[in-house]
Amino acid sequence: MKTEEKTNVPRVRIAVLGNINVGKSALTVRYLTRRFIGEYSSNTDLLYKQTVTLDSGVLDVEIVDISAENDNGFPVEQIQWADACLIVYSITDRSSYEYAQRSLAELRQLQNAPSAYLVGNKADLDHLREVQETEGASLAASHAIGFCEVSVADNTPALYKAFERLLVESRARPVKPRKFSVSKMFGTLIGSNGTRQPPVSQGTVVPCHKGELHKSRVMKRRQAFTATASL
Repeated sequence: MKTEEKTNVPRVRIAVLGNINVGKSALTVRYLTRRFIGEYSSNTDLLYKQTVTLDSGVLDVEIVDISAENDNGFPVEQIQWADACLIVYSITDRSSYEYAQRSLAELRQLQNAPSAYLVGNKADLDHLREVQETEGASLAASHAIGFCEVSVADNTPALYKAFERLLVESRARPVKPRKFSVSKMFGTLIGSNGTRQPPVSQGTVVPCHKGELHKSRVMKRRQAFTATASL
């Protein structure tokens, strides 16, 4: 479908935030493709773009997977770009839960903050649990947001419901003013460092280095792709 034919399709932007090794990329790719990629490590943000169909209609979805590899600071730029924020921690890692706590506290301080949802990943590793489900539920309740525990490896249905709840809620909210756009940004499946990026179905994935969400220039390298998995 040509770009001009899609101008009336609503767009929702989601930021996926969490400490290293919590499964953010695996969770994002699982939602978009129904496929499991295992642990994926990247030292840069990744921007996924895809058109999805919900009961309420068609949406253009942009998801930025925020890397925590090199910067422990709160990613204000990416969060302000987003309509919604999915905050992920691992139930097997207490420090990742504490990272989620700090992130929610920072989010609360922002004006016109995006809506949020808290996800505890790796529920299949209950024997290694360091964070109780009641703790996650209590943290989410204190911020009046949704919560669930999921296992990306086991394809937990709650994972899809979490994303879809954010999409539906964001679509219903007034469009927030933006100082920038990434609607013209495209990328390749191969990052600039030669590392293969996660596969996504019928969309694009862009390596986004710090600050690039604010750039209006078009990235020169472009590669469309179609994977066998579909929504």
